[in-house]
Amino acid sequence: MALADILAALDAEADEEIARVTAQTSEHFERLRHETRELASSAEQAASSALDDEAERRRAQIVNRARLVVERRVSAAIEEIYQELLRGVSRRLAEVRDQPDYEGLFRRLLDECRAVLPDGRVVRVDPADEAVCRRVLASEGCDGLVVETSLQSAGGLELATADGRRAVWNTFESRVWRADRALRSVAAAEVPPLRGDG
Repeated sequence: MALADILAALDAEADEEIARVTAQTSEHFERLRHETRELASSAEQAASSALDDEAERRRAQIVNRARLVVERRVSAAIEEIYQELLRGVSRRLAEVRDQPDYEGLFRRLLDECRAVLPDGRVVRVDPADEAVCRRVLASEGCDGLVVETSLQSAGGLELATADGRRAVWNTFESRVWRADRALRSVAAAEVPPLRGDG
């Protein structure tokens, strides 16, 4: 299976996971929306009974508290979606190492590291990647690189200088970490907007 096919399959699985999470959370948000309307309605009814400034001030406080409650719930729901996305990504990444084209993917990860850190001499990998790493290094003619199996990763590598002062991480986990902001945006986009009316 080519890397493009693997990535396409991962994209398709991610779309399915997003659709599932969206379906689960839509119901949750509809309940939140209903509760918000009830809270706001109750707050407005309670506050509108008095016409003086004090009553208006209290009404505003109650409505603001209700909004804060909803905002906290929405934030918690977004975080829940985000964590579910991360769990889905982690499950998929755990399977990539078993794909037939993993060696080619590993080679590209190594090439990216070497382009950023050409004087890198120590390649750190997960013990499960030692054999593929040694094959790739041999085929690339990288006899001067030392392989260490001190990394814990679902795949990929770390390339460091001999003195350890500089290093480049190109693991699956580091790529997910670098994509954090984008993943959080995906999670936030799954939350239907809350409106105060209707």
